Amino acid sequence: MTDLASLTTLPSLTAEHLVTLPRQPDTPFNLKTDNGVITCLEVLRFLPGKRLVVRAKQDNQQIIVKCFYGSGAHRYYQRELTGINGFINAGIDTPALLGSSSEQQALQTIVTEDLGKIASLEQVWQQATLDDYQRRCWLQKAAILLARLHNAGVCQEDIHLDNLLICNDRLYMIDGGGASVSTTSLPEKQARHNLALFMAVLFPRFDHFVDDVLSAYATENTAATHWSKTDFLKSVLQLRKWRERFIQKSLRKCTDFRVENSKRHFAAFGRQYDDAALQALVANPEAFIANGKILKLGRTNTVAIVSLDNERKVLIKKYQSTKGILHKYLRTLRSSRARKAWLNVHLLQFLGIDTPVPMAMLEHRTGPAITCSYIITEFVPSTHAMAYFAPSQDALPEWPQVASDIGDILITLKRSGVYHGDLKGNNFLIRNNKPLLIDLDAMTSYKRRFCFERLFRKDLERFSRNWKDNPRAEALFRPVIEAWKQA
Repeated sequence: MTDLASLTTLPSLTAEHLVTLPRQPDTPFNLKTDNGVITCLEVLRFLPGKRLVVRAKQDNQQIIVKCFYGSGAHRYYQRELTGINGFINAGIDTPALLGSSSEQQALQTIVTEDLGKIASLEQVWQQATLDDYQRRCWLQKAAILLARLHNAGVCQEDIHLDNLLICNDRLYMIDGGGASVSTTSLPEKQARHNLALFMAVLFPRFDHFVDDVLSAYATENTAATHWSKTDFLKSVLQLRKWRERFIQKSLRKCTDFRVENSKRHFAAFGRQYDDAALQALVANPEAFIANGKILKLGRTNTVAIVSLDNERKVLIKKYQSTKGILHKYLRTLRSSRARKAWLNVHLLQFLGIDTPVPMAMLEHRTGPAITCSYIITEFVPSTHAMAYFAPSQDALPEWPQVASDIGDILITLKRSGVYHGDLKGNNFLIRNNKPLLIDLDAMTSYKRRFCFERLFRKDLERFSRNWKDNPRAEALFRPVIEAWKQA
């Protein structure tokens, strides 16, 4: 039985409490369910008004409990349960299903085994020490797992690396709610599409693993032996472009973001950084700018380094129109520059391109007109590429690798159909010999390739112009530019 002492001393929540919680509850706490009271030790996921996933304890057993409540709770509960049973029937590794309950309409729960403090494939994949051999092995295991699902008629439509857990060198699939289940194996077209979607989740720089993924998948599903690599890779690129729409989540309330929306202002916060110190800055940005270090003071934008109340330094960029009220109203037909920069920062993260971490975005409004807007990012102590590669600098052994890394950024942009709009050297920051791309309010992602190709030449010309008076840097970037053209 659950420890009686904990029942009497810990806060106790019910379904009614969960529905109204604006933020994830502090742990530990007790939760009343159909199967008795569970002691919740750690919140793994919280979706306000809809879902809570916790690591918990009941009857001295560590468990994972997924709670469904609010609008559509039973539908989501049933989808999760159907998906988990589909995983089990496919014979793949998945945490054991220990119980489920939907008797209490306000709160429905699914209980699975707790695999312990393990990592997801996403967490392992992000490790800088992971080499190509290890990445190849994990992708091959994932491809085999997907093939077995497809053979059993299961399609994991919410396929991403966080839904694959690593335990004892094996991959465990979770999140049954993202899976559809049929009684026959998937049609070949649907299976190929789902495998391409898995590859599209990866950053473009990992597309060279396509051969390994197809070969591993074909060991379980022989239909893949005649799939064209070229056509498959084209599908990957198309699906990655389609997935760019998910960056719009950064403008609405969800697991990773919080928004404030009123007649006077709109603000979006990354939940990871959403604390009292950041909220104080968003509430009165001009006061912080006045007391900060001004890096740029222009007619249309101001850039400053400011210190938050918790002594953390951040960079704030303010955009403001000086062309009168008519221009401000015309601007309402387009996104504010801060909003566009905010979305583009998340686009770069989606593509695996380093850029200062976005923390918040703010728009001030008068009626429909946006009078000014702000974007707040981490402050990155660094130097820009023009100074880093300056003729007055002694050549560093890291220069060729840094130039190559900048080339990787350019190639990723081109393959992704993304036009930056101002590739001057000052917009590449170098931190610890690693480049970051900034100044994103003009950046645009194009669905139509011919539209992008016309503008790509402008990016190419602007970047090349950086080095015309610097022969040493020009020689260093010549092969980088040629590889960029051919990408």
